[in-house]
Amino acid sequence: MTPLDIIIPVFNEPSETVAQSVLDALKGFGRRRGIRIIVVDDGSRPAVDRQLLPEDSRVELIRHEKNRGYGAALKTGIRHGDAPHIAISDADGSYPLEVLPSLAAALEEGKDMAVGVRAPDSPGIPLARRFPKRVLNGFASWLAASPIRDLNSGLRVFRRDLVEHFWHLLPRGFSFTSTLTMGSLLGGFRVTETDVDYAPRIGRSAIRPVRDTIRFFRTVMRLGLLFAPMRVFGPVAGVLIGIGMLKGLVRDYFLLGYVGNLAVILMIAGLQVFLMGLLAEVVVLSRGLKQRNH
Repeated sequence: MTPLDIIIPVFNEPSETVAQSVLDALKGFGRRRGIRIIVVDDGSRPAVDRQLLPEDSRVELIRHEKNRGYGAALKTGIRHGDAPHIAISDADGSYPLEVLPSLAAALEEGKDMAVGVRAPDSPGIPLARRFPKRVLNGFASWLAASPIRDLNSGLRVFRRDLVEHFWHLLPRGFSFTSTLTMGSLLGGFRVTETDVDYAPRIGRSAIRPVRDTIRFFRTVMRLGLLFAPMRVFGPVAGVLIGIGMLKGLVRDYFLLGYVGNLAVILMIAGLQVFLMGLLAEVVVLSRGLKQRNH
């Protein structure tokens, strides 16, 4: 099989939990060669203890002197490696790393990315986050015109050329995975999903539910504008033109005998928004951000 780099970002996770995650990944691949596990300690306090990690030549530890963010840690690990296929997972004991070989097999079959999908009612997802997560996935699915069951899953395998294609768009924070998912689907890449178990994490989560949910929505909207602007501009234009026509025809013309200024302004505004959407589509195509299935 194709060589694979497994990137595991760590921030304030117990060294024992990190070590167990690495062991689980090694267990899944057995003695297979071409596997490298890169643990990126993103400024943890206390730092990850290298002596607690498995004694295996395939395991490496990189340290950030200070916390840079989830996406930044992943980028460090990706740049450090060189394998054509890349896997990422958390080190909090929530994801079953033993499934990585099955996810990697999807890339051997021609997929660009394989995502481990958490069920919405998984015990590892707090009750307070389940409804916002459903709304976010639904909104992202509508923008991408494709079903997205788990926008920001932290367990996935993808091609190096895929992440390089979107490198300049990938943020330093938690929205790294959301950006990669949206970019891949809106860009026409081949993405597959596999159901995985998701257990309660060990330790305290660094995610701030309200702030990070708002940030995820903002990221999804930004990517919608970047890859499929008419999915954003089109409905706004339709609403403005529809309200303008209803007011101009139903209320103004039939009741008053003329079309009022507000109705005309609304219809013109809707037309302008529609034309801006068309212009944005031209810009997207000219920049070559989209890559259709091949």
